Amino acid sequence: MDVLSHYSSPVVEFPATQPLEKQYALVDNCTGTDPPPPSKDAGTGTQEKQNMATQTEQRVSSGKDVEYDERALAKFLRQICPMVERELMQPTPLMEEQAVSQCRLEEELQVFTYQKLEMGGVENSQGLAIWLSVHTNNAPVLVATTVAPHDDWCEHVDQQLKLFVPQRMSHRNLVIYTEAKTLPLKSCLKSLCTNPFNKNMFSGSTMDGELFIWLYEHSRSGSDASVDIKQLYSVSSTQGAAVALDWPREHLLMACYANGSVRQWDLSRQMSLDWEYSLPASVTSEPSAMVALGLEDFVLGTNDGGVYRCWSTGRQVAATKQIQLLALRRHRFMVSTLLRTEMEGNPFVLSCDLSGQAFYHDMRQSEEDMAQLIVQIPLPFKNVIACSRDGNIIYCPASDGALEYYRVSDGAHAHVKGGLRGKGSHIRSSDNGCWIITGLYGDEFQIFYVEH
Repeated sequence: MDVLSHYSSPVVEFPATQPLEKQYALVDNCTGTDPPPPSKDAGTGTQEKQNMATQTEQRVSSGKDVEYDERALAKFLRQICPMVERELMQPTPLMEEQAVSQCRLEEELQVFTYQKLEMGGVENSQGLAIWLSVHTNNAPVLVATTVAPHDDWCEHVDQQLKLFVPQRMSHRNLVIYTEAKTLPLKSCLKSLCTNPFNKNMFSGSTMDGELFIWLYEHSRSGSDASVDIKQLYSVSSTQGAAVALDWPREHLLMACYANGSVRQWDLSRQMSLDWEYSLPASVTSEPSAMVALGLEDFVLGTNDGGVYRCWSTGRQVAATKQIQLLALRRHRFMVSTLLRTEMEGNPFVLSCDLSGQAFYHDMRQSEEDMAQLIVQIPLPFKNVIACSRDGNIIYCPASDGALEYYRVSDGAHAHVKGGLRGKGSHIRSSDNGCWIITGLYGDEFQIFYVEH
């Protein structure tokens, strides 16, 4: 065993961190069985326990230091208890009940994928399509076009407007849509609208600010039939492209522009400007949708979710209209759809925003928007919709060519599978409610048939 030698080492001094004149009680650091004396380090803070899954904090506090406002608590309970009772009286349907309602809706209102239409447009294009008059077997004529992607202005001078006519199949009681006419366009279309008073007439607004009025013509001589699209009128506008078009009368066309201007054109003799109206300064957002209710009576939707009813109390000769404005219930996001409809014989306007929230505005209320029905379409978000003639069924395009539809009266939801790729941003339902077109999926539209 080695012998340890004793030697002196240099002293290393550690200066005191506390004043030397203070007295401290020394504690024996030998191991003992007595509990340590209570101590609290004022310089050490405690860390609150956090739940990483829910990002909540758990706090432990003593009841001695907490004071409650009994009056505020009683007021809160008086407000919340009636709502809780109403929820308990009308509970959310169970999954089994929802499945039963879905099966019942699919049985009562059968929707089938019918036909795909290939357009031959530019990659990443969107689509516009409208239904015209009925041609055969309760099937209407269809007009469709593609809208290429844009940065600032349109440079697509070789666009086309295509006319699809339903042809009856000889061996089956079905029709097939075939391309019958192609009309060249010098610019992409921003909007398309059918004249509801004459479904052979329709209008369109191009990106470069031109308004067109077309007429679908169908003639039959013997066993041969011919179709054509005739241009009736065109006019250039310095307002730019019209974001929305509608027809208050057969020979009156209403156009809404992004700068807040609304113009009405008279087509009784030549296409001439009838009147013009500009939104007041209180409306700070651009219009995004419009629907006409009658002469000098229309509803506007804006990019910030506003919905406004505009009307004139009397016939005015001046070219600049003085129109009253009534703000209806607002959406949280841009209004993408405005539709005229009827519920139990009463006029309503159905509005929808980009989140899928839909409002039914009662047009009988002339002073304030009181009687309403609010419908929140289930996720994922659906940004455009169509509806049945009675307003009870809402249709919206889903991903990959699918279609979803909802019954407002009982909340039933049904789904039709598709076979395309992409997400549709356009939907139109025919006036008879039997045909629906959605798109654009890649380069194709999807036609659905509704069997009532």
